[in-house]
Amino acid sequence: MAKTPRGHQERLKAVEILLLWEGRVSRPRLAEIFDVHGTVLSRDMAAYADLVPDICQYDTGARAYVVTPYARPQLTNGHFSEYEALVGTLALRGLRAGVELVSAQQHATQIQHGPFSRIHAAIRECKQIQIEYRSLTNPDAHERTIRPHAFIQAGPRWHVRAYCDRAKEFRDFNLGRISRVDDPAQSLLAEAREDQAWDTQITLRLIPHPRLNAAQVQLVRDEYMAGTVARAFEVRLPVSKYLVQAYRAAIDTSRQLPPDFILAVHEPSELPPGALL
Repeated sequence: MAKTPRGHQERLKAVEILLLWEGRVSRPRLAEIFDVHGTVLSRDMAAYADLVPDICQYDTGARAYVVTPYARPQLTNGHFSEYEALVGTLALRGLRAGVELVSAQQHATQIQHGPFSRIHAAIRECKQIQIEYRSLTNPDAHERTIRPHAFIQAGPRWHVRAYCDRAKEFRDFNLGRISRVDDPAQSLLAEAREDQAWDTQITLRLIPHPRLNAAQVQLVRDEYMAGTVARAFEVRLPVSKYLVQAYRAAIDTSRQLPPDFILAVHEPSELPPGALL
């Protein structure tokens, strides 16, 4: 690869990452990530297509470059962490201008770009997909037909929110337990607007664990709550349980004790069903 300015190299890698993990890349999509002129982004995509001609082709209808069946990582390693660093932690982008940022968060499962991009396409195109899945209640690989509508990042794991034809309800599917994803197909299954739990916003409050002493309570308030009595989150109902897990907040304060738990869910019995399980 010829030597190019660092910003151009980063954008070329971004083009490849989006192609591998989302199945296509367009100028508006790149503009969500890079604050440069649209003409520059168009040139970047064209430069990548010339550099690696087998990985993508231009779709005039979609006005985007779409991935081909022969796509393999060329400028990147093809790791999910690269995709997450590009789009999954954009809130931290301001810390990356000349300073080192190290995260202790590691993924517990391997996620492949082929299956992920098919799920991404199904969400984008409002289609259904057939997957091969395993769960703790049914650990043998089995087929399910789902209509996905959102991804959920939950600590070291990622899930996809989808209507399951087998269960006849909306559920979360762990991406690490999906072993096969077929191409998206037209669907008559329930769509995102019918997911009432997903559209339900709740207020989740975290407080210092009641078994802490006064000095410890003040420490936790200063650390997590800006000195106030609680930390409140407005969150989608199905996502609240992942937030509780991420903060390691106690639900049953008689059993989940400090120092393993220094936070607690405020009045968990008042939360609607599905908020904590």
